[in-house]
Amino acid sequence: MVFLIHTTENRQSNWTLMHVCRAWRFAALTTPALWTRIQLTTLSRREKKDKTRSRVSEGYEVCYKPNQLVRALQRLGSVPLDLWILTDLNDWTSLSDGEVLEGNLIGLLRVMQRKLLRPRLRSLCIEACYGRLSVGNSFDEFDFRCLKVLDVAQSAPELFRKIARDVGDLQSLKAVGSDICSLKDKLSHIEELGLLRFHDTNVESMHSILQTSHSLTALSIQGLTIGQHFKMTMTCLRRLDLCEVLAVWPIVCPNLTHLTIKPLVESKYEDICLSQLVYLSYSGSSGRFLRCFDVPALRTLELTAAGGKKDVKNSMQQVWMTNTDPKINPIVFKLIDSNVNSKILAKVLQAMTNCEELYVRRTKITSDLFSSLLPEKRVATSKVKKSKNAKNAKSKETWWIPARKLRVFVGDMAESRAKLDEKDLWTAASNLVALRETASAPLEAFFLRPKDGGWVDFVKDGVGI
Repeated sequence: MVFLIHTTENRQSNWTLMHVCRAWRFAALTTPALWTRIQLTTLSRREKKDKTRSRVSEGYEVCYKPNQLVRALQRLGSVPLDLWILTDLNDWTSLSDGEVLEGNLIGLLRVMQRKLLRPRLRSLCIEACYGRLSVGNSFDEFDFRCLKVLDVAQSAPELFRKIARDVGDLQSLKAVGSDICSLKDKLSHIEELGLLRFHDTNVESMHSILQTSHSLTALSIQGLTIGQHFKMTMTCLRRLDLCEVLAVWPIVCPNLTHLTIKPLVESKYEDICLSQLVYLSYSGSSGRFLRCFDVPALRTLELTAAGGKKDVKNSMQQVWMTNTDPKINPIVFKLIDSNVNSKILAKVLQAMTNCEELYVRRTKITSDLFSSLLPEKRVATSKVKKSKNAKNAKSKETWWIPARKLRVFVGDMAESRAKLDEKDLWTAASNLVALRETASAPLEAFFLRPKDGGWVDFVKDGVGI
């Protein structure tokens, strides 16, 4: 059981276990369930040049030669396998290259058929650059009766017709629209569904598929135009991923906990209340759309604010700076690859009254961010009851602390393209850490990484450079 967790859940190599001792090596070699994950791939140009190769990738044993595949199948025995077919993007530069790579992979599939007679698949993933891998009838002799997971990001009608004849009920499916329609009778117990490049003519079919998928908990939609009339309710849905979707808001999902949106082209704005949502990832430039969300339980917001400085500023103003009580108030805020002014970011943090952790990556940071967050001493005046020995008012100095709940800051500028004034930045960061300590609101962690160099811990080291 420990071995299986190490290889399947943690996606680690079996070979690590075999190097511990002889007993572990024997146990690993005599446990076929450890060797079910096989990746058929091609040797990249870099690996050919450097004469290096990866033995394991994400828990899958990598095979690009027939003799490697034969040894892997011997360890597998008769257990159903998890097959991942992958082509290297760097190797596919011309049509002739594609034909050679395709021939190599089809050859490996034939080796698998000869060795296992009727290979049984538990999961199948085909990941080909540009969707150019033509599998044709290469899977005619495979057994799909115990198939549970299918991920094919390209059109493969012959393969899907074969699967439709053999398979029972799938648990996870990701495919293009036309191929999914051929499996619509096999999706009554589907738990994870990915819809790729559905055309307008397939929208009604998609609607019927979703209506009959009562166990669906995760849904991904990519490249689809949904009309104003399309509305449905899915109470079981927990995860939703929308990518390049033209829609109003396609699905009423009150129990949604995780939402990912990558450029969503919206045609109408309306209030979207997701009371159970704890994770929101948004990539786009429309603050008006983001402002529609009411997510009171949100824990993590991952934001990639596209566009120029003016667009980003307008978006953030619409969501946070024009509302005294913003509806998006995360505990953890991750800002990635955004062209945002540091003073604007500081104002956003002040509006996020629940924010405890801030992570910034591939985004320019200047000393203005830290200077705008410095605590200040302010005079507070309070009235007291009149008496012979007391004044009508008493003054007292108190600390005003912007983003008071902030405990963790991590800024990674290693991939930033903008020029940085590290000296001013380091000085401002050190001042912020020191003054927060003086104001009895210390930061627990404060890390910065410049373009050239390692991480600097301002809380532990006290000062930067």
